[in-house]
Amino acid sequence: MKCRMQKNGIWRVQWILLCLFTLCSVSCKDDETNEVAPYNPNLPVEITGFTPETGGGGTRMVVYGKNFGTDISLMKLTVGGLDAKIINVLGDCMYCTVPQKAYKGNLVLTVGEGEQAQTVEAEKKFAYVRQMVVSTLCGKVDEKGKFDVKEGPFDDCGGIDYPTWFSFDPNKKDILYLAQDGQNMRVLDLKNKYLHNGVIKGGAGLDRMRTITWTLDGDTMIIANDRDGDTYANNIYIVRKKGEELHKQFIDNPRAMQQGRGCNGSAVHPTNGELYYNSFYSGEVFRYDYWAAKDDKGGFDYSLREKLYNIQDKDWEFNFVIHPTGTYAYIVVINQHYIMRTDYDRDRKTFGTPYLICGLAGKGDEGRGWVDAVGEKVRLNEPYQGVFVLDTNPERKGDKYDFYFTDKMNHCIRILTPDGQVSTFAGRGSSALNNDPWGYVNGGLRSEARFDRPCALAYDEETKTFYVGDTSNHCIRKIAMEEGDEQEESENN
Repeated sequence: MKCRMQKNGIWRVQWILLCLFTLCSVSCKDDETNEVAPYNPNLPVEITGFTPETGGGGTRMVVYGKNFGTDISLMKLTVGGLDAKIINVLGDCMYCTVPQKAYKGNLVLTVGEGEQAQTVEAEKKFAYVRQMVVSTLCGKVDEKGKFDVKEGPFDDCGGIDYPTWFSFDPNKKDILYLAQDGQNMRVLDLKNKYLHNGVIKGGAGLDRMRTITWTLDGDTMIIANDRDGDTYANNIYIVRKKGEELHKQFIDNPRAMQQGRGCNGSAVHPTNGELYYNSFYSGEVFRYDYWAAKDDKGGFDYSLREKLYNIQDKDWEFNFVIHPTGTYAYIVVINQHYIMRTDYDRDRKTFGTPYLICGLAGKGDEGRGWVDAVGEKVRLNEPYQGVFVLDTNPERKGDKYDFYFTDKMNHCIRILTPDGQVSTFAGRGSSALNNDPWGYVNGGLRSEARFDRPCALAYDEETKTFYVGDTSNHCIRKIAMEEGDEQEESENN
């Protein structure tokens, strides 16, 4: 999949456009008065050109012409029949952004009011290119930030309460399960666009649902249960009820699989089916062959777990995401702001000692921040759920999977390559709006989109779609190629 954003290149283009606008602003000034002339209804308005001539929604554009004036309130610019945002204007130069889905590409400018208004159209069309954008799938709050938690169609299902972990049903790809930390599970029926209630917390001591993983046959769901006390189950399983409606197949009868304290993450190995999980209180990592531990009555021998190692020390909050081939796993350390890698030893059938892949290990607040770089130079701020995404570029050699993950307190989605390079994929956009990196804005991945503490992340390889649990916005966001009008695009190009 070729959707990595080249951050430095994007900002370089935007700086060039700002410089161009500054230069053209100077050239727009009246030589004698050193002031920009206001709009003159007795002189013609013209569009002589624009740059760049191609791009997607959110593209920063400079429009050149004559007799624009300086009063933005007297101007309206449309691209492809949709309103463009005019940021600034000085006589013969205008700085604006291209609207989403401006497929037709024609630029039409109106200056003035009433009988004094003039409307002109550029001779050339803007070549609109569809791009991946952020939109809202479901969930909303009222003006006071209040919301109902209810079942319903995506456009009327209330708000989403602390969405922290996604997992597709391995045998039913249209069904997406959502763990809500400290709340009940939700079930998204993507085909029918309906949000259902799922597993209710309380059964078998189920409290804080942290992660969801599956047995290799896809018929058993395993939930990491973050609860204090050695007598509580830290891994709980639910067996599929075949014959039930899709969203009801994992709705009740949770049972304990393993006991312990504070499990933040569990993952099943894709080839040997063993369970790997952690303990927050001691920073331990365990290996557990639940098939060997299972008795004839469906119970488990808890003592058969094997401790592998400790991650730093106690109170380390982390989860596991295993590579699709099973050759390695990433350990995402949430509360210490770094990610480690552990390689799988096929002879010993276990994961080895982990090593740092990105971020600053064990440095607490020193490790916080937002820096795209490599290895220890990277700065994260509570990374949360990650997914492996296949890069379909045939020229790519070696490991073809990149790791996309939510960076919760940096309010964005980031990409980790196998060599430890981290870049920002989506979020922290619309800097022209204000300086806050968070918010609730749909649109271009970096130019506009904003999140507010994103945690859960899922990826549908077939549709090339990401789903994001946006916790403080109480909704599910969607990242996908914007829908286009093929006829309009072909006519424009």
